[in-house]
Amino acid sequence: MKKVLFTTLISLTVCAQVLALHLPGEIQPTRYTYYLTPEYGQKLKEKNESNERPVLGVPHGELTGDTPIRQAKGFPAPTAMTCISSVYYNRGAAANWLKVACVDNNGLAYSADKKWPPKSIAKRVCTVGQSGCDSFLVLDSDNWSGPQ
Repeated sequence: MKKVLFTTLISLTVCAQVLALHLPGEIQPTRYTYYLTPEYGQKLKEKNESNERPVLGVPHGELTGDTPIRQAKGFPAPTAMTCISSVYYNRGAAANWLKVACVDNNGLAYSADKKWPPKSIAKRVCTVGQSGCDSFLVLDSDNWSGPQ
């Protein structure tokens, strides 16, 4: 019985998938939710269905997929995404850079460098915490109620 229980627990642990964003540097506390235009949602869906993830030559502020290719396929076009940013020191450029990370309403991750995605990709952009502004990116600190 113990062996079966142990095997079951190990299986559940190995199979569980958790999406964690990696942002270097100092995380900025403000998050923004973009309610995407149907055209841009379709563009992200096409990127997710593609077998390519461009790394070089991506314009600043252009979103690239961060979810592994196999896990990103088969989802409907996203309708919204929440983004957060960090400021980090880029040694190669000898300057502080901005890194933006986003999670869409399907749970898929994206990132952009040096600038935020343009407002033109969205019908509406709001600050998380405002009335009627959903968040698809949850921080560990969201549930923190202060020192106990």
